[in-house]
Amino acid sequence: MKQRYFELDAIRGIAALMVVLYHYTSRYGEIYDYAVDPAFRFDLGQHGVQLFFMVSGFVIFLTLDKTVHAADFIVSRLSRLYPAYWFSVALTFTVVSFFSLPGRAVDLQSAIINLTMLQKWFKVSNVDGVYWTLAVELSFYLILFVLFLIKQIKRIELISFLWLCGIIFSQYLELHRDVHIPGRIELMLLLKYGHLFIAGMMYYKIMHSKQVFHYFILLLALFAEYYLHGKVVILIAIYFAIFFLFVQGRLTILAVKPLIFLGSISYSLYLIHQNIGYVVIQKLEANHLANSISIIVVPTLVSITIASLMQMYIERPILLIVRARWHKSALRQRLIKGRVGQV
Repeated sequence: MKQRYFELDAIRGIAALMVVLYHYTSRYGEIYDYAVDPAFRFDLGQHGVQLFFMVSGFVIFLTLDKTVHAADFIVSRLSRLYPAYWFSVALTFTVVSFFSLPGRAVDLQSAIINLTMLQKWFKVSNVDGVYWTLAVELSFYLILFVLFLIKQIKRIELISFLWLCGIIFSQYLELHRDVHIPGRIELMLLLKYGHLFIAGMMYYKIMHSKQVFHYFILLLALFAEYYLHGKVVILIAIYFAIFFLFVQGRLTILAVKPLIFLGSISYSLYLIHQNIGYVVIQKLEANHLANSISIIVVPTLVSITIASLMQMYIERPILLIVRARWHKSALRQRLIKGRVGQV
């Protein structure tokens, strides 16, 4: 991606921090009970993932809009997703196994299957609970990649409209006709979260070519959110407003170094914060160091530190090396020259 939107990095950072605070101030207590109650609860933080999905819709559509060869997209996504993920799986599995985290440990075979990022499809437990969103992301990547291969990206507005109709209809069948849609089909077609990715794509389209139909699709996506998840639509509407300001160039206030930094480590932070953070909280409690502030601040600082090191020594350098080698590879050169074929 040649153009860098620092506001988008900031939004990523905010989404990551929301999820982190939710897990430390609310979710931990639901699983284990706090020895000392946290200074505050942040239940809304669980909805930071919806903001991530909207960002992915925008970024992945932007990436494919500028992609010439399908192989470029594959290399780009694999180099972005897997190195940090593999490290997080190994680190989280090791920490949880060594320090013991009741109810959160998995066996070695499950951990190995987790390395594929396809454990949801095999009905294997996640090494860390937050990994559930990765299956959703991969489904979106696959859908967009197929549309790219069959040269239908240019019809994304019509496809999005039909997709949203399918999402709403599937929810109608479940609510009013007692029709249960199999989990794998629901995941493959993103029947619970597809509208958020669609919204992200529509904001990208609005940034480059404002059309009434784009706004209509956004309204339909917001209706889908209400139909699927009820009152959460109020928060999602705020996300929509934030993105509207972003595409209008009116969100530069967010492009500050702390938020941009959080955005740069957001993927690694998301991957490693939950179970490792829970271990930190339990150790604070066991050593009588827990108070209403420390059980939030200490695991957050530990997670940010680990994520920063991951981004500095794993995520970014491996991504740059893989992409540089790919761009110089003989296979890519043949693709460029048309000897193998272009998409």
